Amino acid sequence: MEWLNTLLRPEILALLIAIVAIVAVFVVATRKAHHRHQERIENIKNGFNPD
Repeated sequence: MEWLNTLLRPEILALLIAIVAIVAVFVVATRKAHHRHQERIENIKNGFNPD
């Protein structure tokens, strides 16, 4: 459990929270762009002009 004590130190925890937040922002942006792309492709397949 020594690794847990090291991980829960405030300076390490602050760094980990920042890294997780940055990664989460990129994941959400990527998934949003993918979803928009999928909807656009589906509209094109159905004969709608998405523009």
